[in-house]
Amino acid sequence: MSIQNSPLLKSILLMVGLMTLSITQTQAGADTFNSVCAECHTGGIKGFISGAPNINNPASWQKFLNRDTVEKMREIVLRGTKDHKPKGGCASCSDQQVIEALDYIIIRVN
Repeated sequence: MSIQNSPLLKSILLMVGLMTLSITQTQAGADTFNSVCAECHTGGIKGFISGAPNINNPASWQKFLNRDTVEKMREIVLRGTKDHKPKGGCASCSDQQVIEALDYIIIRVN
């Protein structure tokens, strides 16, 4: 068997591809977070007034992480609630961008 047809090599290449995709998605989530979510979720005045949890304070996210599944949090962020605008107020953001931003937050606070 040649090395090109090796199952180990194929597995390694798959893992590298998945890691690259994950890094790309994480960066996309960070970009959306920084342009849309950061105003409320980094401890600024809007976040203080609204009571939004701060990404730099993981403990402030615990009640949400304990109460809601990731799927429920995605629904809340996409559809909105009385305390959170749909898509954080970003009408031009795709659902995928908003989900990537939330995933970025969850990675940061866990």
